[in-house]
Parts: sequence; structure tokens; C-alpha cells
Amino acid sequence: MNEIYLCLVTPASLHEADWLTPREAYVLQKIRDPARRRDWLAGRLAAKKLIQDYLLEQAGVRLNLAQIEITHDKHKAPGVTSPLTLPISIAHSAGHGFAALVTHGSIGVDLQEIRPVRPDLAKRVLSEHERKQLTHFFAERELEGLLVFWALKEAAIKSHRTRPAPLLREIAVALMGPGRAEILVQGRIMTAQWGCWKEFIWAWALADQLDDRHAVAALMGRG
Repeated sequence: MNEIYLCLVTPASLHEADWLTPREAYVLQKIRDPARRRDWLAGRLAAKKLIQDYLLEQAGVRLNLAQIEITHDKHKAPGVTSPLTLPISIAHSAGHGFAALVTHGSIGVDLQEIRPVRPDLAKRVLSEHERKQLTHFFAERELEGLLVFWALKEAAIKSHRTRPAPLLREIAVALMGPGRAEILVQGRIMTAQWGCWKEFIWAWALADQLDDRHAVAALMGRG
């Protein structure tokens, strides 16, 4: 059975960063912008708490956060290197952190604060079929809906975990109902979920399915 583990943290959870490893503390020192430092810390804290809970549930092992180290692979995708090797996904927005791992396949997450965006963003990142879905599912809530599509596409990119990463316009999203979606990226179908939390849109995308001709046609707006 495939299990998904998620963790969300708020700025109130951050406190002093005495839970960083020496290598993580060195990376933090090089980040000068206060907002970027806050977001980086939020993402790392969400990832560490996620691993802490995962190990406690799966192995009955309770670790301090400073015993867990988060690094990146050659494609800049985050993962755990201590005390185990495990790919994870991290997102952050406005000082809030979001992290996920999955027991099989590859998962990506994204977190978007509901905020004003460029007026032309829908035309830049959504296909005609997706813009029709935006109108259908988010009548009078276009900004929220646009951020849902954006978060789902960003989550799909992170799930992909290779370079070069697909562009937002190369990713096709089909909303399947409240909180559910399917995503096509480079011939691969992903399952996905999204939701609202406080003033944020969160999303995850899971790469665990094979191609399906009919599903691909529907995602491209031809079904």
C-alpha cells in the first residue's frame, strides 16, 4: 500500500535554529535576505518534522531534529541523507513550510500564498482547456483557481526530479472534482490533490502511474 506523509509548519514553530546540523547552518549563513532565510528555515523544519514523525511511526525511533540532515541531489532536489537516504519534497511560502514523502513513487509539493499575481499569468501558464476549467470550477474565484493550477503544476515539476524540468505550459492539469486532479507531464499521468489552508493553496502530485491513451486525451482536452 502506497502511503503519503505530509507536514505543514507555521512561522510560530521556527524559534531559534538550534535544530540545524553544522552543514545546514553553514548554508543558512550564506542566505542574506531575511524573507528567504525565513522561508528556507520553514521548509527545512517541515522536512525534519516529517522525517521525525515518519521514523517514530515506522521504526519506533525518536530523533532530535538536529540528528536529521536535509541536503540536495545533483538535480537540486531535496532529500534526507542522515539517518537514512530518502527523497522528499519541500515547499515554502510567506514563512510557512510544507514537506512530503511517499513510500513508493515520487511526490512533489507546492504551497502558494493567496495574493495578487500578474494579470497575464493565466494566458502564460494555462492552456485553453485549463482556462475553461478555471472558469467552470472557480466562477468568481479566478485568483484562487489560478493558484490551484499553478501549485499543481509546480508540484508536478518537483515530482519529476530530473533536469531539464518541464515548463508550466508543458504540463496538462485536469481537475477531477473538489480537491482532486490528474496531471500529464512528458507522457506520464500523475494523481494529485490540492486544498486551501488559512490563506494558502497547497498541492501534491504523485508520479506512480503509467501512460493511458484515453486519460492522456482527456487531459489534453480532446476526450
